[in-house]
Formats: sequence, structure tokens, C-alpha cells
Amino acid sequence: MFNQLLEFRNQKLLVQALSNKIHETEYFQKTGKPYQYGNNEEFSIDGQQLIEFYFYDYMLLQGFPNQQSQFKKPSDIIQLRQRLINDKYLSEIATLLNLQNLISVGNQKSLKNNPKVLSDCIKSIIGAHYYDKQNDLEVLRDLIHPIIAQLLNKGQEIGLTKWKYNPKSSFLEFLNQYKGQLDINPKLTIEWKKEDTVLNQNNSYYQITLELNSNSQIQKIGINKRETEQNVYQEALVYLRKLNIKKNEKQKTLKKQTDIKQIYDESQLSTSLNSTINNQNLSIYCFTDYNEDKQNLNFDQQINLILEKLAFE
Repeated sequence: MFNQLLEFRNQKLLVQALSNKIHETEYFQKTGKPYQYGNNEEFSIDGQQLIEFYFYDYMLLQGFPNQQSQFKKPSDIIQLRQRLINDKYLSEIATLLNLQNLISVGNQKSLKNNPKVLSDCIKSIIGAHYYDKQNDLEVLRDLIHPIIAQLLNKGQEIGLTKWKYNPKSSFLEFLNQYKGQLDINPKLTIEWKKEDTVLNQNNSYYQITLELNSNSQIQKIGINKRETEQNVYQEALVYLRKLNIKKNEKQKTLKKQTDIKQIYDESQLSTSLNSTINNQNLSIYCFTDYNEDKQNLNFDQQINLILEKLAFE
């Protein structure tokens, strides 16, 4: 199915695409001479860009995006592309081509089955075809579209909700929503390491660290860079949500304490006012105690009588 990927006009380009940098380095260390074919690093970068380009090209030719499908927007296709173009799926295509027996990795024989090394190799072959086919994009389309179709078959195994969910985007959205409220200043570090005791025969792996602040960080290792990074962001998102819940509970507790103190202060003030009123010697005057004769007096005379009564009390 993919055998045409190994058909080159210029066989030197194929040899370079199959040559890992480790092989080039070991060759120079043993012979003191540069390896005439170089290594496949630059081809790998070219191949990544070509696969991404033809992925979107393939989807457009299939009539996507459209409102009647699950791919309604260009961003839906981009999300699917990010899910499918990864070391795991590309290394499976490399295995179908038997590249694990063709790739040159010096004395590091265990790397022949490493997903990242195999993935880089398939990208390098695609990148090398760009130069072998003299930049003919139509020819490249015929070479790369079958790979895209294979990746999309893998995509059918992924549920719609799963491939649309992006922990990194959710993390950044949550962080932006509570900007300034949480003591978080994320810094991501990605390292590719090699260690015989880790991950069995796949003795190279990614170590991804997300530093949230001076006191907290999340670190994970894995063979697949994207999956490992997404796992880091997923755990970071859970951490942020818990931190926000804890912060809200603390604010509620403080508010409750403030309300109780306010009620207590108001109660104390009321008690103090009642005590002051009760201790005062208040005189209550009643002006209704006068006889019928006084009713015949005019208003001025009545006022004078009241004033005289008050003066003698």
C-alpha cells in the first residue's frame, strides 16, 4: 500500500532519509570522516509540514468542513489533525513499510523500534520526496494522501468528544477566566531523554514539566510527546479547579465570620442603647389634667397656667 514511498529517483536521498543523526555521529567517531549522506533531521521537519498541508488538502477534497458533518469549522479539522499526526500512528505506518529493519541508528539497535525514531523516519522520507520529485506538489499529493487516509481510519477509533477535547486549551481558558485571582504563572519545559531503565526497550522518552508557581509543578514522562503534554495539562487543570474551589470556600468562611461579627457588634450596640435609656430620669408630662372652668379660658391664659405649673415642679 505504501511501497511507493520507498521508490526514489535519487537513491542518495532515500539513504539520507533513513539515516538517524546518531548513525552519522558514530560514523564520524569511528572513521574520522564525515558521513557522506548526512542525517534525516531537516527532512523530518519538511515532512511534518507536508503531512499537515496535505491533511487539510485531503479534507477539503472530501468536502469538509460543512455544516452537515461533525467537521463544521476549519478549527475542527485542525483539532483532528493534531490528534492524528503523532508518533504513535506514524510509527505504525513506518512498521508497515518495515522501516525498523532499514533505518540506520549506529549501535543503538533498540532505537529501531522507538516510535519517535520511526515517526521521524517516515516524515523524513516524505520530506526527501519533495526534492526527489522536484517540488511537484501533484505527485506528492498521490504519495501522501494514502497516508492521510490511513490516519483517518485510526481517527474513527477516537470518539468525537475525545478528539475535540483539548486539555491544554481548557487549561489556558480556565487560567484566563480567573486571571489575577490565582497565583499561577505557567512555564512548560520539554526534554527528550534516553535511559535504559525507563519504558522497557523504548529507552528514549519525553519528560515534560509544567511549573505552575514557585511551589507547584507537574511532571510526566512518555514516549508520545503530544499525549504526555496533554496529560500534564489535564492534571494541571484538575489542580487549578481544586485550588479555585479551596479559594472560594475560604472566602465563604471569611464572609460568614464577618457577618457573625457584624451581628454581634449590632447586638452590643443595641444593648448599650437600652441600658442608657433605662438609666435616664425621664419626666413625662400630661397636659390633660385641668377642670371644666379652665376650658372657658382663652388659649393664651391656658398656656400661662401650664407654664406656671411647670415652674413650680
